[in-house]
Amino acid sequence: MTRVGWRRAAAAAALLCGFGAAYVVASHGDLALDPTTFRAQIEALGWLAPLGFVAAAALRPFLALPSWVLMSAGGLLFGVAGGMLYGVIGFGLGALLTFGIARGLGRDAVEQRVHGSVARVDAWLAARGAKWIGAWTALPVTPLTPAHGAAGLSGMRLSAFAAAVLAGLLPRTAVFSFFGDAFARGDTARIALASGVLVLAGGIGVLLARRLRKG
Repeated sequence: MTRVGWRRAAAAAALLCGFGAAYVVASHGDLALDPTTFRAQIEALGWLAPLGFVAAAALRPFLALPSWVLMSAGGLLFGVAGGMLYGVIGFGLGALLTFGIARGLGRDAVEQRVHGSVARVDAWLAARGAKWIGAWTALPVTPLTPAHGAAGLSGMRLSAFAAAVLAGLLPRTAVFSFFGDAFARGDTARIALASGVLVLAGGIGVLLARRLRKG
């Protein structure tokens, strides 16, 4: 088998493992789509709660969980600092997994299914650089998996992608961890502040998305 063949086989195996993990989770009860219930599910793991949270964040693309649910639950579970730490680790691993699977499958394999759009995405990312991946990741209203997968199909270096995602995840996890921690404390002022930050970041995200579509 050629190097490309091994790479595609590894990517396919990673896909199967991801969906297999999602099936195991579903067969034992779906993870909740609200932060408070998800917190209770993770807390039930006891001392393995941090590991369970990181695993859920890393496998999020296969579990169909919104990023805000997990990030807010991180603040509920571990406070601002802990939510950020475990959030960056888990979501960072998930981003690398998405990037690696897309790159492993290869442009031509995906191109056949998306009818020529890969070349346009590649040119779009090449013109903007990894900083746009970082900005996209930082904003709380933007979908992560499609952007990270598109980066894997582009010519972007893994090191540049990893650095951009890390830079973007820090503010994103900070906002939601602060939001979740405020709810855990029942601090009305902190909840209002966090809500205001989310609304502002959401508005910026909408403007950025429009600009990217035009560009």
